[in-house]
Amino acid sequence: MRRVAKVGLAGGLLIALSLALAGNEPSPGFIEMEVKGVRIDPVAQSPVVILVDKGERRALPIWVGPSEAGAIERELKNVATTRPMTHDLFHTVLGRLNAKVKEVKVVALREQTFYGTLVLMLGKELIEIDARPSDAIVLALKSKAPISVAIQLVESQGLSLEKKLGERHGIRVQELTPLLASQFKFKGKKGVLVSEIIAGSPAETAGVKAGDIITRVQAKEVGSVEEFEKMFDGLKDAKRVLISVFRDDKMMEVDLPLEP
Repeated sequence: MRRVAKVGLAGGLLIALSLALAGNEPSPGFIEMEVKGVRIDPVAQSPVVILVDKGERRALPIWVGPSEAGAIERELKNVATTRPMTHDLFHTVLGRLNAKVKEVKVVALREQTFYGTLVLMLGKELIEIDARPSDAIVLALKSKAPISVAIQLVESQGLSLEKKLGERHGIRVQELTPLLASQFKFKGKKGVLVSEIIAGSPAETAGVKAGDIITRVQAKEVGSVEEFEKMFDGLKDAKRVLISVFRDDKMMEVDLPLEP
């Protein structure tokens, strides 16, 4: 099962074809984003590419394969290979055919899979080609072309970088987006994601883990970081609190001692 790395996460992209492409401007309905790096999901050991908008307000995590993650990292670090890899070959072929990568788009999310589009300029003709976002991102980096994400994806699947993560008694939590919920195979409607457990805290002693989804505090449903904070703040005289968490495809109860 996949668990999300502690990455201060963030995201998304989709574009309508228009003359704005010629000026390297994001298409209507899209927002331009940049690749901020590749992280590793520590539980599933799966690479995650992090896209962040230019204002650094939201981020979008996209799980990719190891070879694509390696290609993206090489481009970010300007590392050349001794022989052409697949993306190098495709980029060279495009250049020889006088085809220019004008834009890369992340256009949809269906059944936990992101869909992308590679926009090429061939002479005066614009051509859109269905592509995996991971492959398209490599080509965008090679061509220094903009990466655009559908605003709808950014709003529904992106993670806010402006809102401070909630923290109580050693538990740091973040909002649970539909994408994160699907990665954890969580089918509930409410919960918050544990992004980090502070070492030496009561939460660590009680066995709460990063990647847990907290659904209830003292039998009350938790649907947001704000609710999580308010519930703990309302337990002023309590010595212990019972929290319900989703972990490894099942629900469990954790008896958490509270700090004095």
